[in-house]
Amino acid sequence: TAALRYAQALSPSVRAVYVELDPDKTRRLEEKWGKWGLGVPLVVLTSPYRSLLTPFLEYINHLLALGANHVVTIVIPEFVPARWWQHLLHNQTALLIKGALLFRKGVVVVDVPFHLQE
Repeated sequence: TAALRYAQALSPSVRAVYVELDPDKTRRLEEKWGKWGLGVPLVVLTSPYRSLLTPFLEYINHLLALGANHVVTIVIPEFVPARWWQHLLHNQTALLIKGALLFRKGVVVVDVPFHLQE
């Protein structure tokens, strides 16, 4: 929730984005999201080919097309494991997203660390 609070501090127009790979998991997440009452809409992107990146990048393109001077800020919660070698198991998706957006004009990517306990 630190990443969500940080995003809300940046802008009143915050959306949480989830890429659906399993409809059952999506349904459960949507139920929990509603119960949590975070005040942030959950945008669910479907992925027919089980790709996280393609639907996410298409969504970013859509947001960028809304305005010429539009800046889209992506706030990524990034796990900080207790042991250095655990880093190899975590954050691969975050690294993939950051790499894909690194040279995109109008996009800012921010990491918010989430420290894992042992």
